[in-house]
Amino acid sequence: MAPFKMVAAAAALALVGHVQATEIPLPPCLDPFQPFVYSGCFGESAGTQLLPFRPPLDQQEGTVEKCVATCKGNGYRYAGLVYYGVCYCGQTVNGPQVDDSQCDLPCNGNKSETCGGNGHFSVYSDPTFLPVDHVTVADYEPLGCWTDDSSLGRALTYRQVQLDSATLTTEKRLQACRDGGFPFAGTEYSGECYCGVVIGNDTYAAPADECDMPCNGNADETCGGRSRLNLYVAEELGSLQPCGYQPSVSSSTSLPPSSTVTSTTSSSTSSSTAPPETSTITSTSTTPATSTTSTSSSACVSTTVVPPQCEYKCGKWCSSPLPDWNDPKTCKNAWSSCHVQVASCFKQAGWPDVLDCFEFSQWCADIAKYCDSNPRGGCRKDDFWGKKPPKGGAHPSTTITVTATCAPATGTEPPATSTKPPASSTTTRCPIPTPTNICIQPSSPLYGYGPGKPVGGIDMPVVSCNDLPNEWAQFPFKGYTDRDSRNCRKYQRNQCTNVCADACKEQYEDCVNVYAEGCKRKPHGRRDVGYFEFRGSVEKRTFGWNDDFSGAVNKCKAQYSDCLRVNRGVTGAGKCTKPCGW
Repeated sequence: MAPFKMVAAAAALALVGHVQATEIPLPPCLDPFQPFVYSGCFGESAGTQLLPFRPPLDQQEGTVEKCVATCKGNGYRYAGLVYYGVCYCGQTVNGPQVDDSQCDLPCNGNKSETCGGNGHFSVYSDPTFLPVDHVTVADYEPLGCWTDDSSLGRALTYRQVQLDSATLTTEKRLQACRDGGFPFAGTEYSGECYCGVVIGNDTYAAPADECDMPCNGNADETCGGRSRLNLYVAEELGSLQPCGYQPSVSSSTSLPPSSTVTSTTSSSTSSSTAPPETSTITSTSTTPATSTTSTSSSACVSTTVVPPQCEYKCGKWCSSPLPDWNDPKTCKNAWSSCHVQVASCFKQAGWPDVLDCFEFSQWCADIAKYCDSNPRGGCRKDDFWGKKPPKGGAHPSTTITVTATCAPATGTEPPATSTKPPASSTTTRCPIPTPTNICIQPSSPLYGYGPGKPVGGIDMPVVSCNDLPNEWAQFPFKGYTDRDSRNCRKYQRNQCTNVCADACKEQYEDCVNVYAEGCKRKPHGRRDVGYFEFRGSVEKRTFGWNDDFSGAVNKCKAQYSDCLRVNRGVTGAGKCTKPCGW
């Protein structure tokens, strides 16, 4: 079968505006499996950018792996390399395909790889995105009014300059972003349309009445306000396998951890700016997919159950899916994975949705209680989900059907299915350790805070053992401040004081941004409940919001100062002495 080529790519001619210096790059995706496949050599058309986003990678060390990992981490569908290793990312490929001989320059970081040519790009695509023509404007859901006045730049990077501002409507705005493959769409000032892959640059939800300007093309619709966006999202335009994706495993037929899958998908020609989705894709996965398979004389059809990208949602923050459990031990592992994400919720949810992080903390603690309750029918995730389902997120019920060319069978017997893992290694992850914090919560009789009772109910981020054995030898400690532990900072053994100082600072910033801000805004009748691991058990604390803003800030500052003081002598001696040896 011919190699995968994005034929007729010249049809992808939507005019994506030239990017201003307002997009703050996200970290690269660190997972070992980056399912990008080579798509061909492409050249730019006059007046357009082939791929608009250039991440800050060192051209002198450019490789295919570094480029696709960065584009994956920033949420883009395509990655391209030009002139020995300059990396670009985008949602569409805005230029014609040319002969592969035009891409003949070796990568600076790996001479055995090809990194485009002079003005020509070696393009790779991520097949874990749905084809754009599977999505319509009806799939965009309103997210309300959001700010767009940060000094860091725009909330959505890509302005759609091809649209006539005088006739802009909501439908035209959504159609432009959909055609560009962008999951986020927004309008402001009655006639400006913006699209984006992520919501960025210190943006947060605003009161609905601040989006008060009618659309120039339809006065019955609202198109943002002054530095305010009416924001929409089409989750179907996001990757089905984002960074950190780990499919669940059930009793159904499962592919081995590193299986080769050859799939063929096809679609009719549309006005989408993405290249047609008629392709043959060969990719190698290091994560097992839960699947069932049926066969015909020429094709195999597999239906795969994929966990949700977002299991519990609080504002702009989503939790990573918890691992399955079926006994008290694996249940406690799931609680640990939940509890260490609480700090990232307070950090990222945004006001006022951050107040829901207290409820998320309670939900995590309910898992711990469930683990100890010996429920009838066994200790199972689906049983707990039925009693206390996560809020705001999606259920793990998304299915993907992949049509794959079957390997030729010999005789009348079907091809054998091997369950033996391949020789190539995969990243191993330990269960996140029971979160007994290595760092110390300070006490103050004057201000009333202490272990299990931090100011405002906002505990320190968990500092414990590194859950990645391949990192552990050099960095045994980790501060859990991100929902994906791969993105958390790791520390050497002689840096234990540093990790505690960083945890103190994180607690202080959350204390000011959540508790002090809450005292200023005075949430009606607010008394928040927090659950904390204290003296070997999970305990409940209720916290009032009775301070004024300055009093709350003073408490946060006093706690921060005491936190630095009591943790100066923390060494982590005797802890995290071997990988997975919690």
